[in-house]
Amino acid sequence: MKQLGGVLVIGIALSLAACDRRPPAVVPADEARPAAAGEPAAPAPMPTTQEGATTGGGPARLDGYGAATLGASLDALKTAWNEPLQGDVPDDDCHALRPQGVQADDVIFMIEGRKLVRYDVRNDRTTAPGGGKVGMTLGELQALYPERADLTPHKYEQNGHNLRVRPASEGGAILNFEIGGNGTVTAWRVGRAPQVDYVEGCS
Repeated sequence: MKQLGGVLVIGIALSLAACDRRPPAVVPADEARPAAAGEPAAPAPMPTTQEGATTGGGPARLDGYGAATLGASLDALKTAWNEPLQGDVPDDDCHALRPQGVQADDVIFMIEGRKLVRYDVRNDRTTAPGGGKVGMTLGELQALYPERADLTPHKYEQNGHNLRVRPASEGGAILNFEIGGNGTVTAWRVGRAPQVDYVEGCS
């Protein structure tokens, strides 16, 4: 009897073990795998904006800049930015705001109707959505933005141009590069029409 009981116990244990066998987890083919010895690891994918343009992980996006989002109210912008902004006016007219202190030349926010409608960048430290920067040549820009980019003459600078990158979908943000007479980018801006096309800013 004891021998029969032992056999039953072993049989039940084996049955339970068989029931607990699960198929190995399937790893998608496009997931990164550990690199073999001497093999370089695959690069991580670049982050993208809503329009599908790479950002490089910087603050500039097609839908905003840092904590600021295009279309946000003036109060929401001030709350999100959480740092002093200079240039405020008490009415609904178009005006520019910029960070104070060390960030003063990082970005200029355009406010119209008490909403953030555009931002401008004039330094060579900040990368535009898609990879463009101040100081790049027209040829470098055209390589980065081979589609939806229209080249037009600069309104004031002889031999200058604007490279206007149209949105991928209706109503999306526009990216515009100003190119000086020497053939390099002097500034760029992101916004929606018509504000992104204001040549003199708010004036």
